[in-house]
Amino acid sequence: MILVVGGTGDVGGQIARALLERGEQVRVLVRPQSDYSGLEQAGAQPVIGDLKDRASLDDACRGVEAVVTTANTAKRGGEDNVDNVDLNGNVALIDAAQASGVQRFMFVSAMGADPLSPVPFLRAKGVSAQHLRDSGMEHVVLEPDAYMDIWVPVVVGIPLSTGQPVSLVGEANHRHTFVFSA
Repeated sequence: MILVVGGTGDVGGQIARALLERGEQVRVLVRPQSDYSGLEQAGAQPVIGDLKDRASLDDACRGVEAVVTTANTAKRGGEDNVDNVDLNGNVALIDAAQASGVQRFMFVSAMGADPLSPVPFLRAKGVSAQHLRDSGMEHVVLEPDAYMDIWVPVVVGIPLSTGQPVSLVGEANHRHTFVFSA
């Protein structure tokens, strides 16, 4: 069984569906207000919970071999803020996975994530990734540059369409990776 956290989002939903198409058993952590009917119809097992509720994370991780999380606060606010979700929520998920005996954990972070970053989102992702590295679980941390549907039109499209230079973050020899979800 693979737990997908962030499965009602674009990238997480694509991951959950791809796993189901491969014949994997997929459990998806969903918040009560989320529309998860498509995932359920595709064969995913929904479990109601929230990154801000440790008990629900323990329930979600029970009997799971691997966790994939793409959850973030990019499109939310209020109590679903960087500290509560991207920092404390991810750390709680890692702890719940470790306590439940999860063997593998894949964490979708962000380019530039660093525990010492002055940017709260990148600091939260960096602290969470370091916590995962220290957990002893087999893990993968992905740090994509940008989600194409959100950032590429702004970072690339507008400058190109107005004849301005395109500026990308990082060293000139860094290969940039853009994530696209259809």
